Amino acid sequence: MGIQSGSVRKAFVFCVVVLSLLLSACGGDGYGGDSGGAGSYTVGGTVSGLTLPGESVAVTLVGLQILQLTNGSYSFAAYPIANGGMYQVTAASSTGNKTCTVANGTGTVGTTNVTNVDITCA
Repeated sequence: MGIQSGSVRKAFVFCVVVLSLLLSACGGDGYGGDSGGAGSYTVGGTVSGLTLPGESVAVTLVGLQILQLTNGSYSFAAYPIANGGMYQVTAASSTGNKTCTVANGTGTVGTTNVTNVDITCA
């Protein structure tokens, strides 16, 4: 019995080590996002054209994170994207029923933050 218990214990430890290594190699979410370490950059730009009091627009990054924005600069700082990761930014109609368009809304992140994804509402 002592031999079986030792063999089972060794097999268990081996499985735990292999699973730990596999899980530590995982990262991101399939869209280039990660935990924000070195080589990760943000996507953002400027919103303009919202003229009504309290007017805002819902902006989405890769269909995953939504920000409710007003005029001015913005950034998806909570969702950094790794160098080489793809991004897509979309905008809904504003709360004032204006049509909002996105310039430079798709691309690949390089080695700096993307700051030219501009949203214009009219």
